[in-house]
Amino acid sequence: MTGMLTLAAHEERRLKAGHLWIYRDEVASLDVACPGGLVHVRDARGHVLGTAYANPNSKIVARMLSRKALHALKPSWWRDRLKVALEMRNWLFDAPYYRWVHGEGDKLPGLVIDRFGNDVVIQSHTAGIDLQLDAIVQAVNELVAVDNIYLNNRAASRVHEGLECGAERLQGMGDGVVTAMEGGLRFQCDALHGQKTGFFYDQRPNREWVAKHGKQRRVLDLFAYVGAFAAPLLRAGASAVVSVDASASALAWAQRNIAQLPEKSSWEGVKGDVLQTLKRLADEGERFDVVICDPPAYVKNRRKLEQGLRGYQRLAQHACRLLRQGGMFCAASCSGLVSMEMFRRASLQGIRQAGRGARVVYEGGAGADHPWLPSMPETRYLKFVAFMLD
Repeated sequence: MTGMLTLAAHEERRLKAGHLWIYRDEVASLDVACPGGLVHVRDARGHVLGTAYANPNSKIVARMLSRKALHALKPSWWRDRLKVALEMRNWLFDAPYYRWVHGEGDKLPGLVIDRFGNDVVIQSHTAGIDLQLDAIVQAVNELVAVDNIYLNNRAASRVHEGLECGAERLQGMGDGVVTAMEGGLRFQCDALHGQKTGFFYDQRPNREWVAKHGKQRRVLDLFAYVGAFAAPLLRAGASAVVSVDASASALAWAQRNIAQLPEKSSWEGVKGDVLQTLKRLADEGERFDVVICDPPAYVKNRRKLEQGLRGYQRLAQHACRLLRQGGMFCAASCSGLVSMEMFRRASLQGIRQAGRGARVVYEGGAGADHPWLPSMPETRYLKFVAFMLD
């Protein structure tokens, strides 16, 4: 049964421009069968704008799926939409190791699918995707040969939808270990207990850039996770990499992934809080040629914007105290509510507080398997900036 969502007067402009989200304060009335159920969206004059799924328990009360008035999402609809996303990745990538579906960027809000060869990891961020999960799994099987399908629903965004968090194997006999291939290197990770889907494909172009410029350099890799920055750096000829992470499990995966490199590679894993570790290393007189800082999202909502920006500033300040003159500070933010300008400014404030000057030599974002919508600037979430310090 398809319900109805009627917008308040003049609230249709953003949707007509291509935005996919409808907020609670933009809605005049909502009739939906259950959280995540389909609704036809119409403006205040009664003109139908398309089909969304709606959840009255969420601040984002509805997310657009189609500009047509659909009465159901048949399995064929999901197969066709996933096929479009798959064909784009197969055009852009030579091997099946990529983000297959990137939520809003593929006009499938709330859905993430990462492909690890014949293994697939799905994330559902919303009640609407939860209701469609069987059809999505059917479409995946119709489009690619799959050994294992894992569901990792540990995303904090599910809490805002009133949903439980957890992870499970939906298909196959696997133990949750998946392998990403990138630049000729293998990265094993845990799809069931790791961060997000187990691996961060989005940083692919930035890892390549850093590795290219890390030869014969001593590198500090902060928030190292499974070693996806460290391994290509060491292969490219970095003299040493010190990886810091608060998770012993993440560092164990990093060590496992770095073990594929020649024995001459110099790598050290340090378990600890990043800020505390930075202060300790500074007290010990440690110095590095490159510092990479890739923290989790510091800004989850607009109320935390200023607090999050101060967090990025503090990281830059303490990290840059460890850099030699002429060293490079590489900073990343995966907070969609933080623009590149905001992030660059916060990082520069921290650099100046460390008593250093800087020039920007590189700015990047997510790889091509993470498309973003010009109509939704927040979908261009990943920022990566490399500063050369005076």
